Amino acid sequence: MKRLGKIMFQGLVAMLPAILTLYIIFWLVRSAETLLGALLKVLLPDGWYIPGMGLLTGLAVTFLFGLALNAFLVRRLLRLSETLMARIPLVKTLYGSLKDFIGFFAAKRDSQFNQVVTIELESGGTPMRMIGFVTRSEFGDLPAGIGEEGEIAVYIPMSYQIGGFTVIVPRSAVRPVNISTHRAMGFVVTGGMTADKG
Repeated sequence: MKRLGKIMFQGLVAMLPAILTLYIIFWLVRSAETLLGALLKVLLPDGWYIPGMGLLTGLAVTFLFGLALNAFLVRRLLRLSETLMARIPLVKTLYGSLKDFIGFFAAKRDSQFNQVVTIELESGGTPMRMIGFVTRSEFGDLPAGIGEEGEIAVYIPMSYQIGGFTVIVPRSAVRPVNISTHRAMGFVVTGGMTADKG
């Protein structure tokens, strides 16, 4: 029974990421089809609606919104909406955190931002290293005292949760690691148990 349980657990661990990924994709597709499909049924004449048009409309709207972001007026409206959201207590925290977290991976950054480093620490006389990501090397646009000449900001993520610490350290306190950000993040968030080859 113990061996059967172990085999079942191994199968579950192997299947769960794929199942959850497929479920999220299915949920997004179904939500787009349900919401936008219902709207199209109201707007279009009887018999014109074809199943799948809601999803296609969602993709088209997303693409057009991406194009529209290049327009000055749209960018201005987006900034105004962000300013408004920043004034609502709960929304401000949730929106800001999600935007920053997604931006960390999605935005085009220079190669230095994507640099993976280790910071050497000592605890009880035992040396240790923490994995971090260089997020900033210039502090000129920030208030005095946050960062000095020769210092960098390093984000140190925590395993198994969305969270971490941002530390300001001298550049000499870190050691660059030749590994992609994606692979290093996979290593950190799983507590070192995995680091895919991507």
